[in-house]
Amino acid sequence: MIFDQPTQNFEPIEFSFPNGSWLFRIWGAQGGYFRNNAGGKGAYSEGFFITNNSVKLYSFVGQKGSCSYDVIETLKFNGGSNSKGKDNDISCTGGSATFISWDKNGEDILLISGAGGGSGFYEKKNIEFIGGFGGPYAGDGVGQAYDVLADEAKKVRGKGATTFHPGKGGYYSGDLWNSKNIPCEAYSGEYLKGGNAVSTAGGSAGGGGIGYFGGGGGADLGGGGGGSSYASPDLYNVILLGGDKAFDSPDSVREVGHSNDGYIEIVEYYPYTFVKNNNTCIEKIKFVCTNCSHYTQNYLSILYLGFWSLIS
Repeated sequence: MIFDQPTQNFEPIEFSFPNGSWLFRIWGAQGGYFRNNAGGKGAYSEGFFITNNSVKLYSFVGQKGSCSYDVIETLKFNGGSNSKGKDNDISCTGGSATFISWDKNGEDILLISGAGGGSGFYEKKNIEFIGGFGGPYAGDGVGQAYDVLADEAKKVRGKGATTFHPGKGGYYSGDLWNSKNIPCEAYSGEYLKGGNAVSTAGGSAGGGGIGYFGGGGGADLGGGGGGSSYASPDLYNVILLGGDKAFDSPDSVREVGHSNDGYIEIVEYYPYTFVKNNNTCIEKIKFVCTNCSHYTQNYLSILYLGFWSLIS
């Protein structure tokens, strides 16, 4: 079973299958770009769904982000809107959602792959600021700002989401020499929603990619952050790879991050070992970290699950 075309009318498609062991494979949509196709790559996710009865589920396939000299108002399950600055430079939206859920509203997600963030642009310097990749720990957008303090320049980037938190919108502190370029803050991502970009200076900014949580929108010259991936505890043998990792494309060609629209493949498959997707192993990993975030422990739990599946 394959869903390879972007879903129309923002309504997930109902589908069903009989009892068995089913492998779900999902490639997330790429964020919008107009020159640099390395920008905003989509994530890859897979997991097994086991059922003893016939089951009805819903799928939604996301579209690659779009680019325009005008603001594109995005709707349900779409990435964050782009923003044009005073120079009316081109910019791009974040990629749209690609997921399988129990319900048609996406309120009970089984599996989702994060989409990439959209690009911003500053024509005067001919620089495209690409969006961040999607994934369980999605990437920040690329960004810069001129005539501001160095520490403030990197804040314009839309921040990538995680499985646990949305990405924060970028922040532009304003021009040191031109009071007309006032400070602004882009919108943070939300559940199944990428953050909208905001720009009050010359350049344009990109929208955040959608995911379980959306990436933050870029500010001023910032690309949008990537959206996050997620797998339900109902699944087994889960693999979540970010758009900065290498994996096979739907055409079985090796790629680093997924390009273009999202894609869903469902096949009946029976592996030798099933490992339930849960977090019971988190407390088994004990380590001392004096300079790292709490996300590291969650990441190690994923590594532990993968190792355990090999020795079970």
